[in-house]
Order: sequence, then C-alpha cells, then structure tokens
Amino acid sequence: MVTAKDKILVVDDQPSVRFGLRQLLEGEGYRVLEAESGAQALPIVTENALEVILLDLRLPDVSGLELLTRIKEIDDDVPVIILTAHGTIETAILALKNGAENFFTKPFDPESLLILIAKTLEQSRARRELLLAGLVQQRMAAEHFQGTSDAILRIYQTVELLAPSDTTVLLQGETGTGKGVIARLIHRLSVRHEKPFVAVNCAGLSRELLESELFGHEKGSFTGAVANKPGLFELAHAGTIFFDEIAEMEPAIQARVLTVLEEKRFRRVGGIQEKEVDVRVVAATNRNLQSEIKRGRFREDLYYRLNVVPLTMPSLKGRREDILPLAQHFVEHYSQKLNRRVQGMTPKAEVLLESYNWPGNIRELRNVIERAVILCSGDRIHARDLPLGGPELLETKQTSDGDEFLSLDEIERMHIERILRATGNNLSRGAEILGVTRNTLYNKMRKYQVEPTT
Repeated sequence: MVTAKDKILVVDDQPSVRFGLRQLLEGEGYRVLEAESGAQALPIVTENALEVILLDLRLPDVSGLELLTRIKEIDDDVPVIILTAHGTIETAILALKNGAENFFTKPFDPESLLILIAKTLEQSRARRELLLAGLVQQRMAAEHFQGTSDAILRIYQTVELLAPSDTTVLLQGETGTGKGVIARLIHRLSVRHEKPFVAVNCAGLSRELLESELFGHEKGSFTGAVANKPGLFELAHAGTIFFDEIAEMEPAIQARVLTVLEEKRFRRVGGIQEKEVDVRVVAATNRNLQSEIKRGRFREDLYYRLNVVPLTMPSLKGRREDILPLAQHFVEHYSQKLNRRVQGMTPKAEVLLESYNWPGNIRELRNVIERAVILCSGDRIHARDLPLGGPELLETKQTSDGDEFLSLDEIERMHIERILRATGNNLSRGAEILGVTRNTLYNKMRKYQVEPTT
C-alpha cells in the first residue's frame, strides 16, 4: 500500500530519465525527490527518511558503487535499486553484493518497475516490523515489563505501531502497571530517541511551582526568582515530554499546556518573548478523565488533544498467567543484584503469588520479590518470606484449636523487625525495601516500640 509519505529518491544524471520516473511514480502516489549527481544525493539521504532509492550506476562525479557505499554509511536500512544498462549488468551484480536490494535494466518497463518497487517496500517494512518487534520486547524485558498474556501482547503490538509516529499518546491504567516504562519505551523507539525525554510529575506541586517548572521564569518575576530559568518544555525541545498523573494538574495550568500544544509556543513566567517549542507529548493517568471532566476538574478540550492514541495498561490481576514468569524474572534480577543464591519459589509460594490481587500491580510484585530475596534463608522463596499480609497470616502461629491469629499490627511489627535484622538496622535501606519513607518507618518503630536489633 502506497502512502503519501513514501519518499523515493531518483539519482540519475539524465533529465529525461528523472522526468519520466517522476511522472510514473507520482502517478502512483509516491513523493519523488531528484538528484543528478552524488553531491546532490548525499544531503537528501541525510535529511530525509526515504523508502527507496533508485540509483544509476553512471554519474558525472562519482561511481554508483562508491555512492552506494556512502549511502549505506548514512542509512543502512534504506533499500537501493540499481538502474543499469545491459552493458553494466556485471557491475550491478557487484552492487548487490555491496548492499543494493535489486537492479533494473534500462529501458524501463513501467509496470515491471512499479511491481519491483512495491515488492521492495513490502519486504523493507516487514524487516523493520520484525526488528522493531524484537526491540520492543528487549526494551520491555530490560525495564522488567514482560509477559505472554493476550493483554500484554496487545501492548507490544500497539507500541510497535505508535512509537515511530509523532502522535500524542494517553496512557491509562492503575498505579504500578508500567505507564512510565511504556512512555520511556515509546520515546526510545521514536525518531526523537536521541533528543531529551523529560518527565513531569503533576502531583504534589502547587500551581505556581508547576507553572514555573513547566514554562520557566524570568529573573525578578516573583520573590526568589534570582535568575532566568528555562522550563521543562524548553528542556524537552525536539524530544518527548511525559506528563505523569496529569489529572492532578490544576485547570489554570491545563489551559496553558493546551495553548502550547496547539500553538507550539509559550512565554516564561514574567516573560514577554515567545519561545517556540517542538515536543512529542505522552501523558498518563490512573483516573477516569471523562469523569474528571464531568466534575469540572479537567478540561475537555485538553482531553481530546491528549487522547489521540489512548492506551490502557492491563492490571496484573487481569493477566494472572504473567505473575509467575514476572516473579521468577525478579527473583533472578534481585538475586544477582543483591549477591544472593535464590533460584526460585516453592509451590506454596507460587500459589500465594497467583492468588493475591496485587493492588499495586507490577511495582508491588517487584518490591515483594526484592524483600523476599533479602529475607529468604535458602535457595527457594517460601510463603513465609512473602510480605503480602495474606501469606504472613497463613504462616503465623495458632492456638491448639486453630482459632487465634496474630493481629495486623503484630504482623507489621514482626515484619519491621525482620527487615531491620536483615539490613543491619539501616533505616534508609529498610524504608526503601518496605516502600515507605524513612520518617514513616521511624514513626512505625515508635508506634510498635521496635528497637534496633543487636
């Protein structure tokens, strides 16, 4: 299928040949660029994303073989079809060995040439899709985002399709499902991957602070503005800006963000000079934005601007077949990272992992396995090593009639004591393992009268 963006470069020193090929190809919907020499061709290859190059072997300033080599140094993926007269077929065959896709002899049979170009395009796209599919899964694996469920395979496929484009993406889903991972992956697989990726957490910042962070400010624009400061939009120029928890953004800031997305320009706080900006936008939320619109908390026009390509991240409980493979992946990762010899999980531990509802999704699973690897005394994680609440309850002592269990406070106190023993009373490390702040851990120690272990 030909799209309006399929660019073909014709490199031939004969104006009549270039004219004839332009007429033929534009009639089929291709965009045609021309060059009469190697010197003209190389800048075009550098500055354009080309689908196919038609290259004559005989040029006034450089041989076709030499130009082919230089083209492949710039873009090894672009397919090159050699145009050759009958007397230079041997040279054309040599060009095939040096990276050309195919060759076509003059004079041209228009129908045969169009068929060859269409076939070349199809093969090139198939190769790119295979390469991208593998790259997507490699990147996801590197970010601990794995699985073979139908739900996650659909995510793989969608990311493959949308990453190379420049479209705005809205990521939706529960906390901990990997929205930030996918945002970074989309950037890394896009044409902007060598430019900045700037993440903005819209929660927890006042309107004034978020406005200053996003748009920057001029010296003296408010108390404390002692110097000019570029904003995150400026820092993300030519790259990707990621709005995490965008539902937390106040409506006044939403209006300014909408203006930037529509006009691609803004002013710093306290500034009068307009600054142009070119960014790809990815946004994420764990809320229902349509409900937020009805409550007057989110602008409908900004929602439609962001919701060009919506992508809903599946919860972990919605893809239970991925729980154990993910858990084993985390076991191997943290066993190596923490220099432990944990190899896997007992059957009972596996049952508990699969039956738990995982309200914190992948993030919670990762933290649970990290703690379990630390607490595990052998080469297998047992149910008693899993700090899930449910497994802890199942492993606690009972009275002789089996009716008495420890309270949740007692379980939490015991777990804090175990973490402190495992970390040698390192409160910062203990808080990190528990997924709380150091102050929260300290307050819980005071609440339960937990003293550092000796």
